[in-house]
Amino acid sequence: MTQLIETANPVDQVAFSVNGTPVTVRGDHPHLLAALREELNIISAKDGCSPTGQCGCCTVLVNGKAIVSCQQSLSKVTGAEITTLEGVSESERDAFANAFAACGGLQCGFCIPGIVVRAKAQIDKKGAGLKREDMARHLGAHLCRCTGYVKILEAIETVARGMHPQVVTTGGLGVRVGKYEAAALTLGDRGYIDDMRIPEMLHAALVFTQHSRADVLGIDTSVAINQPGVQAIYTAADIPGELMMGIIYKDWPVMIPVGGRTSYSGDVLAIVVADTRLNARNATQHVEITYQPLKPITDPRVAIQNNEIAVWKTETNILSKSTYQRGDCDAGFASSAHVVRETFSTQRIEHAFLEPESTLAVPQGVGTTRVLQVYSGGQGVWDDRNDIARLLSLPNESVTVTLVTNGGAFGGKEDMSNQAHTSLAAWLIDKPVKCTLTREESFLMHPKRHPIEMDYEAACDSDGRLTALRVRALGDSGAYASVGMKVLERMAGHASGPYQVPNIDVETIAARTNNPICGAFRGFGANQAQFAMEGVMDRLAEKVGISGWEIRSRNVIKPGMVWGPGQIMDDGCLGAEACLNEIKPQYDAAVSAGKAVGLGLGLKN
Repeated sequence: MTQLIETANPVDQVAFSVNGTPVTVRGDHPHLLAALREELNIISAKDGCSPTGQCGCCTVLVNGKAIVSCQQSLSKVTGAEITTLEGVSESERDAFANAFAACGGLQCGFCIPGIVVRAKAQIDKKGAGLKREDMARHLGAHLCRCTGYVKILEAIETVARGMHPQVVTTGGLGVRVGKYEAAALTLGDRGYIDDMRIPEMLHAALVFTQHSRADVLGIDTSVAINQPGVQAIYTAADIPGELMMGIIYKDWPVMIPVGGRTSYSGDVLAIVVADTRLNARNATQHVEITYQPLKPITDPRVAIQNNEIAVWKTETNILSKSTYQRGDCDAGFASSAHVVRETFSTQRIEHAFLEPESTLAVPQGVGTTRVLQVYSGGQGVWDDRNDIARLLSLPNESVTVTLVTNGGAFGGKEDMSNQAHTSLAAWLIDKPVKCTLTREESFLMHPKRHPIEMDYEAACDSDGRLTALRVRALGDSGAYASVGMKVLERMAGHASGPYQVPNIDVETIAARTNNPICGAFRGFGANQAQFAMEGVMDRLAEKVGISGWEIRSRNVIKPGMVWGPGQIMDDGCLGAEACLNEIKPQYDAAVSAGKAVGLGLGLKN
């Protein structure tokens, strides 16, 4: 892995003003954002990607200009006036908080404080003359994973025009009710885990493997332990309980021990604990690992046909197989007017939540009354609690995991990432420990959406009504199980999309490889299946000579019909036909205008 090395600033101290107050900070911070957050405890500027400057979450005003602070060295801000949301006037804070609440301009909220700072800069310049399209252009410096920006622009326009809409606090379906934490999220006051501070808190950083598949011959911490600020270094040999964790299968090692084997690029070999985040991260570069590199198995088709095991401590490269048949596919194909055969492939996709994973673990009590309090942004606190207890050889009741609202997840935080490592470090050193991943580490560690290769054979009669469907799909689940078997099972269940098919034969396989792990992601396998099914629907429509809308209308699933795996559908499926009918006027108009028109229809649950 190419590490994001944070180098110390050569100046011992740097002076500037923050929100009108002169301050002097240490010169070893790698950028302005680190100085604001780590030394001055200013939390409104969020760290989503430092030091790459790609997300915009850390935007502050430097002499009135909106700047991403993780791109500003301290030498560039000497003597400057820095303004963060903590220093904005109360009237402006109220205006932004009210507008974002009333307009529904936020969800997880992690990106919003940075956006508000940039909006303030533009409103200060242009006032009520700020045009929506101009503000949209300025938002090009900001990533928002949740909202789609439309309501954000509406909220900014509301502030620019001096409007103060009423926030609706209660209401039923169709009523825009203000998010109850909207004000705190808008202004950056709602603390995420990395915003939390505990007395005597230490910082942990992880040592990741340099090889996605290699035997680990040795781990030497003798140089790293003597680096500035380092308090302790832990390896798998220090684990008092179970090495393996996992939601369904316990096959994911917390760390790879000497004598073990790495299986993907997110495997961890050591934990460094130090007085500051900078010192912990820098010391990870001095942990020496001796490897015997092995050729990674990266092709899922090769993996399932190969006797060589890809993943350490597993017995087969086939994680799971899901199959079902209904009716007589061979007869269905033989009697059909039209048959199409296509292969569809989807790619591995990153969730791109804005908040990198962060965990804070706090040991409490002494002796036999000792317990561990863990603050997690994960999506399964009970599973996390159980695995952490197993790791530490503790009863479940000795570990409490508290969910802290996260800055986006979308399925990517369903598995544990650094919760186990942080908990282990805190328990062994008996002090609070926080570990926050860099964006690059986050990319390495958590599961992605499955890439799946899908062979589809579909048939219909002369009127375009489906008669048979045969599907063979192979998904690359990466190294460890996560929930990969359930994703491919869901893909199988949704193989026919939102359509009735009387004869169906489906087989899906989840393969283990040395690629990044794949697991939960919104849609959970249904997306991939429906991408393929929609493709063959269009091919069949062409053969029959009817429109894409018409073939879907003739086959859409309705209450009382039998769906792919055999379920008899109820009123819950009515939305599929309703969607088709709703878009028909626009579809027909576009076709009449000679436009190329695409149409997709799907059911998630």
